[in-house]
Amino acid sequence: MKSSHLFLILIFISGQFLFSQNSETSSFENANSYVSFSPLSFLDVYFPRVRAGYVQNLNNKWKIGADIGYGSLGMALDRNLGEAYRLWEIRPELYRVFNPEAKTIKYLSAEFFYIMQNNVFTDNNYDLESGGSIGYSRADYERIKYGLHLKFGLFLDIGKNLGFNFYGGFGFRVRTNEYSNVVDPVMIDYFREWFTPPQFPEGRDVMFNPSLGFKFYYKI
Repeated sequence: MKSSHLFLILIFISGQFLFSQNSETSSFENANSYVSFSPLSFLDVYFPRVRAGYVQNLNNKWKIGADIGYGSLGMALDRNLGEAYRLWEIRPELYRVFNPEAKTIKYLSAEFFYIMQNNVFTDNNYDLESGGSIGYSRADYERIKYGLHLKFGLFLDIGKNLGFNFYGGFGFRVRTNEYSNVVDPVMIDYFREWFTPPQFPEGRDVMFNPSLGFKFYYKI
């Protein structure tokens, strides 16, 4: 698959849920929007990127937002990441708040994600869909990944404007790895360890995909 443009349209809807909690009114209810930062994405061993987001209140029950991520070779902690690492990511999300008057805001959300990555590898190898492995001296690599998560989370204030957004959930993902412009290809008998790095298998696969993490947020 070759992708020269990244433009996706998200259309989804989340059902309604009920939750009761007796507590004082949250200051988050009166914040129309906030910005967020995801520290864990920067520490990703295979696909490091900076990811920031924005959330806008639609009303006291619904919110909508999106995270955008960008990765480049300069921010890589692993120097074996490749010669031309570049990644773009977008994650639109729709939130359904359980109780807008709770001190700690709890929510259910639906998150769509799309990732496009390009790279150039040298003196490496990859696994064929048909079986076996190919060794090469140089190859262009492209990864496309997209899917959907259903998440439960909470906004936890730690100050007047600062807080944490903790979340966890599950969903599915579709991933396509493609190698092109392969220089000096040769069939090899390569024993892969029990854990295969995500860039090595060629082709498309669909799998269950968990989601777990946290973000810092700042109310504006």
